[in-house]
Amino acid sequence: MTSWRSPDNPADELAQLRDALDTQPVIEQAKGMLMLVRGWNAATAFTALRTISQRTNVKLHEVAAVVVAAGSRTEAGTVSAETFAVVLDQLRQHVLGSAFDTANQEDQSEAG
Repeated sequence: MTSWRSPDNPADELAQLRDALDTQPVIEQAKGMLMLVRGWNAATAFTALRTISQRTNVKLHEVAAVVVAAGSRTEAGTVSAETFAVVLDQLRQHVLGSAFDTANQEDQSEAG
C-alpha cells in the first residue's frame, strides 16, 4: 500500500476503493461482535473501534482484526504481536472490561 494517493488520480481512487472493500468485512465482523457483547447499535460499535484506532494509532482494520481474533480465539493475521497487545489492552479497558465489570456487579448484587 502506498503512503500517499492523489484524490484526483483515478488509479489512486480505484486503489483506495479496493483497499476499503478488502478491509470492510473484518470491520463489519468486529462491529457485530461488539454489538453482541455490549448490546450496542452499529454506530456505537463503529465509534468504539474508531476511538481505539485513534488512541493506539493503529489502522481501523487492524483494530477490527484484533477484535475478531480475540473473540474467535484465532490469530490476527498480519497484525504484529505488539500491536495486538496494545489494542487488546485498550479493548479490555474501554470496551470489554466494562462489560464484564457490569456482569460481575450484577452477580455480586444478586448474591448480597
